[in-house]
Amino acid sequence: MIRRLLLLLLLLLPVPAAAQPTIASTFLEGSWGLRADGSIIMRFDLELTADGWTGAWVKPTSFASDGVRFGSIKMPSTERRADSGRAIGDWAEITFDDPRPDEEDDQFRFRLIGADRAEMLYVGTGLPPFILERVAPGALLGPFEEGKVYGGGQRTALPSGASPTQGPTTQRPPVERTTTPPPPAERTAPPPRQPPPPADAPVQGPPAMIGR
Repeated sequence: MIRRLLLLLLLLLPVPAAAQPTIASTFLEGSWGLRADGSIIMRFDLELTADGWTGAWVKPTSFASDGVRFGSIKMPSTERRADSGRAIGDWAEITFDDPRPDEEDDQFRFRLIGADRAEMLYVGTGLPPFILERVAPGALLGPFEEGKVYGGGQRTALPSGASPTQGPTTQRPPVERTTTPPPPAERTAPPPRQPPPPADAPVQGPPAMIGR
């Protein structure tokens, strides 16, 4: 009898708040897409169960990302089912075990921030929150273009003001012409000075007479 009373008291004890989904969090149930440049990069299907949360992660076969941009996207899409899930207040947390040795599990937390918008945290990565939008169940990923990078405002053209690299020119540089100054004019030596011709000797008359 006492054992039954103890069991009844345990059942009546409140479950810790961290393990109970809030009314707001129940609206998380459904499909959510991470969209960039008009294309759905990945999709999360969240399901509320009696034990907490579960769901699926639909993503490309492979892709590269820095947390803002997504590139090298290879299709078709693959689906991973959650291995565990729980409620943490307004958050739904689901975990996908990584079968590779020495690799961390993929753990995501979701929180409703609007009627059709949710915030997602990629736990343990240090990445900023992702904003998801509600999509139809089974919404397809894409469309994707070969070689395109999605998100982050990727530039594909030369920045304004840039000029293309110029190759070597085929125009020959002008030949520098040097003009040789003409040789100095030959100077002719002046003719040697001739002594002036002797003056005519005066005509001598008779000797002058003194006292004449």
